[in-house]
Amino acid sequence: MKYFIYLLMIFALSCTSLLAEQTFTDNANTTHTNIPDSIGRIADAWPAHNAIVTMLGAGDKIVATIVTEQMCPWLYKINPHMRQAAVVFSNNTVAMSSIEELLKAKPDVVFTFVGNKNIGVFRNLGVPIIELSLVDFPSLRECVLLTGKILGKAAFAKAEQYALYLDQVTQKIDERLKDVPAQQRPKVLHLSNISTSFVVDGAGSMMDSWIRLAGGINVASALQGPSKTVSAEQIIAWNPDIVIIGSTSSEVQASDFLNNPMFKNTSATLSKRVYINPKGMFFWDRYSAEAILQVQWAAQIFYPEKFKEFDIEQETIAFYTRFFDYPLSKEEAKMIIKGIPPQK
Repeated sequence: MKYFIYLLMIFALSCTSLLAEQTFTDNANTTHTNIPDSIGRIADAWPAHNAIVTMLGAGDKIVATIVTEQMCPWLYKINPHMRQAAVVFSNNTVAMSSIEELLKAKPDVVFTFVGNKNIGVFRNLGVPIIELSLVDFPSLRECVLLTGKILGKAAFAKAEQYALYLDQVTQKIDERLKDVPAQQRPKVLHLSNISTSFVVDGAGSMMDSWIRLAGGINVASALQGPSKTVSAEQIIAWNPDIVIIGSTSSEVQASDFLNNPMFKNTSATLSKRVYINPKGMFFWDRYSAEAILQVQWAAQIFYPEKFKEFDIEQETIAFYTRFFDYPLSKEEAKMIIKGIPPQK
């Protein structure tokens, strides 16, 4: 009986939009011909993408998500509609109860990332499953524009504004740093984890992309892809000039690296150039619309003299006002830049 009800729910979901439809090809090279022309209900199984949907003015349409308030408290503060969305997705195997909750949410479209191991389950839902990819700044631009096209004219107009801003910022940084010789560029280590193991990010990752764009040399670039576990001995051998620690845990502090006796003779410790990464709607250093803020934050850390007139607080306030329609205060900007969650 329960299975019969499940099939009926899938059938009902597949019939929710028989009106005008649009055609798109996603980043998995799948062509969709059944995407509703007007999308009113969104399910998003990609954590970073929830903030992109919010940025494009469709945050109130998210009815199912993977993001909890604990994971991204600024997202829930700036887009309080998230509290009405059912948290149904998981990085692990999706349970039948979660599928039932997703069906009850009746999404018009499901967004996810290329390579999601639950994609086979999602494809049985009877709604378009849009697979997207984001590994560097060109693909970030493409991801935002494609999402905007799918969500409609107003969203696409916002996506075009963002793409223009991204182009302007990256070109400005490129121009300012083009004459810096390789031997004068700082060696940078980005640590995604430091509390239980040392996890770094190699070539072909968004972390490698913003390090290079900001004028740094990623010491882990010989490795391929994100989230590679290395030893303390390897970090010592790399001897980074700058260490940036991802803000995946608010309990991690720069002192965790600076006070570690194993790293006392590294260049970063001796010069005290160890930083906690900002965290806003999503983690700035990861697959986020805020990666364009990340590269500006990093560039002024790498080259304080070349960017001494740059004010990351003011840029953050302007960005959130323009793209998230949220009047971020100066105090809130400081908290985001320090990786501090909002006050409840």
